[in-house]
Formats: sequence, structure tokens, C-alpha cells
Amino acid sequence: MPKPSTNKSFVTIWNYYDFKSLKTNNHVEGCHHRLNNDLNNVVHPHFYIFIHVIQHDYAYNLAISSCHLATGILPPRKKLFVNRNARLHNLEERFKHQTLILNEYLEKVMRLI
Repeated sequence: MPKPSTNKSFVTIWNYYDFKSLKTNNHVEGCHHRLNNDLNNVVHPHFYIFIHVIQHDYAYNLAISSCHLATGILPPRKKLFVNRNARLHNLEERFKHQTLILNEYLEKVMRLI
């Protein structure tokens, strides 16, 4: 049986504890939801309708990207997720500074989500 990899870069790639960017695929789910709505939730749409919707989605994403590049401002995030991330970051810091034991930390994270 092969030994588990002890390569530091492998551990770093899969370590989400210190990862400060998106930790979920909600943005992908949102894109998929928008695409389904544009197709009126049709399972097998006509090819040209599908192409038209993809072109519309591309134009939408291009507008968002160009606005971000021009102003440097990202679209606002929902307050719920901003607050949740702040509470999670607070718990992580308290755990790092050893003011929370592992069981308390895990219990509070479980309740947070």
C-alpha cells in the first residue's frame, strides 16, 4: 500500500483553514441557476435558443467584469455571508490563540453553518 504524500505543497493546496477566498461553489451554483432560469428550466432546449442564452450570459459576465476592472469594486456580497465569514474568522483567530479548545471550536463552527 502506498504511503500518504507528505509533500508540503500538496498539504498547502488542500488546506482550507488559512484559505481567505471563496470556500464554496455558491458562485457556480448561482451561474447555473441563472442559466436554467434563462432557459425557462427546459431540460433539452433548442440548439439556437441555447446559443442565444450563452451569448446573453457572456454579455452579462463581460459587463460585470469590465465594471470591476474599471472601478476596482466587486459587486456587494449579501450581509448574511459577510457576517458569517466574520464570525468564522473570529473563531479561527480564537482557536489559533488557544482561547478555544478543539471541541468548543468545532461545536461553534457547526452551529455557525
